[in-house]
Amino acid sequence: MNYSDKEILQAIRSGEDDKALSALYKNLLPKIKNLIRQNGGGQDDALDIFQDAILIFYKQVKMNSFNETYSIAGFVYTISRNLWINQVKRKKRSVEITDSEIPLELDDNMLTQLMTKEREDMVVKLLSSLGETCHRLLTYVIFHRLSMKEISQKMEFSSEDVAKTKHYKCKQRLIQLVKNTPYTQEILRG
Repeated sequence: MNYSDKEILQAIRSGEDDKALSALYKNLLPKIKNLIRQNGGGQDDALDIFQDAILIFYKQVKMNSFNETYSIAGFVYTISRNLWINQVKRKKRSVEITDSEIPLELDDNMLTQLMTKEREDMVVKLLSSLGETCHRLLTYVIFHRLSMKEISQKMEFSSEDVAKTKHYKCKQRLIQLVKNTPYTQEILRG
């Protein structure tokens, strides 16, 4: 069954997304395989990249941060392309990426919103090494974009000022951790 973008988004938001995601795999995976193959990758690379792109798309829909003015196909294609470019950079291979399937122009705002899977994984790893309180607090700030008032309520702090102070201290610890890990700086810079 073919699903419209609107139907796919509704299915994901309602938790009834199995068939919609299967349709995405059926319709988009061949295009991503073609992109990756044309740019020096193999079948396994394409599947890994596509799954990561679908996960990013899925998370954005669940967090209500997916910009519905973009087509799902174009979004997933662009994410896959960016993930492949990052993977190629990481492996220090020189491959020129060609686009033959879906041209999609993204504005600067959209590009800054896109956090690659690699960066997200690195941030999650760093946060988990900071301890439970900092991990929860910074997750609320970075991924959920909650206000200090909301965070103080969720974490049962005595006041918003306590949340701000803890946030500052946790952020300083995170910055120090990033400074002490050279590879981390390279990944987070992109």
